[in-house]
Amino acid sequence: MDLLNELEENKKFRQEIKYSRQLPEMFSTEDINATSENMTFAILGELRDRYKEGEPVTFTYQELAELGGLWFKRKSGKRSLYNGKKLQEAMYHLNDALKNFAYYQVRETNDDGTPKSWKTINIFSVIDFDGSKREVKLTISNAEISPQQIDAQGNIIDEPLHVYDLINSKDWSRVKHLQYDREINNNLPSKYSKRIYRYISEFRSFPKGTKMRIDDFDKKVLKILKTEEEVHRDQNELFDLRKNRKKYLDKAIKEIQELTTPDGEQIIKNLDYIYYFSGRKIHSIEFTFTPFNGDLAYKNKLTSAVKSTPKGKKSPFVEDAKMVISYLNYLHSIRFEYNSEKNIYQLVPKNSESICFDVEDINLIKPILSLLENGVPVEELMQVEEMKAFEWRDNTEVLSNLKPSVLFGNRYSEYRAYLSYFKEQYQIIQDLKKPDIPTIPMDGPWNGK
Repeated sequence: MDLLNELEENKKFRQEIKYSRQLPEMFSTEDINATSENMTFAILGELRDRYKEGEPVTFTYQELAELGGLWFKRKSGKRSLYNGKKLQEAMYHLNDALKNFAYYQVRETNDDGTPKSWKTINIFSVIDFDGSKREVKLTISNAEISPQQIDAQGNIIDEPLHVYDLINSKDWSRVKHLQYDREINNNLPSKYSKRIYRYISEFRSFPKGTKMRIDDFDKKVLKILKTEEEVHRDQNELFDLRKNRKKYLDKAIKEIQELTTPDGEQIIKNLDYIYYFSGRKIHSIEFTFTPFNGDLAYKNKLTSAVKSTPKGKKSPFVEDAKMVISYLNYLHSIRFEYNSEKNIYQLVPKNSESICFDVEDINLIKPILSLLENGVPVEELMQVEEMKAFEWRDNTEVLSNLKPSVLFGNRYSEYRAYLSYFKEQYQIIQDLKKPDIPTIPMDGPWNGK
């Protein structure tokens, strides 16, 4: 099924949902239904645009229905959004999902395994549904989760981690985060395929990272197990559906395998899972697949159908585009020199003349503006420039392709797909003799391991 082609474009909302990896590691919902999951995680995708510290974020019921993809087909064949009692019922379920979206940490247990000491932090401190105005106001908790933060490279930052830090970052390149397509998540048929899709999206460039203890997987990802350790006194909350694990997994894998791009190409190839055993007992599970980015990258292809600046008006991204060209000129003025003692690459000025593009040339600026106007961060464009400059460093002929028309043309989506992989493989230190050169928010720029 070509979900991407079937879905109607909705320009009002974020197409990609993005939040810190620590969010699903710490916070969890209950085993909620599929429509509630759609709305809950779509809300997370919107919070980073609407959030202002201490102020509630308002969503209308109409917005929530659109965000969650709550469509039904009438007898006439026409598709309509949920309304009336159907929408009200969805709001009841959403309330249950949001109020139970919490970080539950058991610090100490009794001899019988029941909790003795624990901490619960809800992601929302206030959830205010107004049926008359048909809107909900959500106040994000300002609770402190940890006295310290950890950046994308594993470095400890001596600043407290609050709930709102998990869904709102000024610079996502410094935060280990995941991102995935909202409409794909919404339109996967079962709640289990949604959960698997979101989980493997955390490791889209590095499948080996998916390995997890089977009990943790059953509780946190698939949500088919809840033990006494996780409940207080209500034994009715206990459940164990592990006997159905294979059925749920196989169905989810099949549904995800059917995802294709508008060109008909399978998005997640070779998807499967393997068990690791301790004796005869399953100890861990790991998902195997080819690294993917097709669910995200297709949106960055240039098209005349998407945002453009009206004639006669100057694009607000012109200065950013010029900065991208300036950085490209800088990359042509340096070479990458390997320092064997420090096991890093350093940027060293060239002694010879280098290529210099005119930052005022509108023909050079055009392809960069097209990407910027379609939501591609300027930092990402500069990261791709540096990655390709490094990859092509030893071939003068190939290096001549380090120009805007090549980097930001039809193959840009392909180039950007390798950014995470590139950063994992190489460590480069910025030229400290050039303090006026713009810093790329990917830790200076690739100073990462």
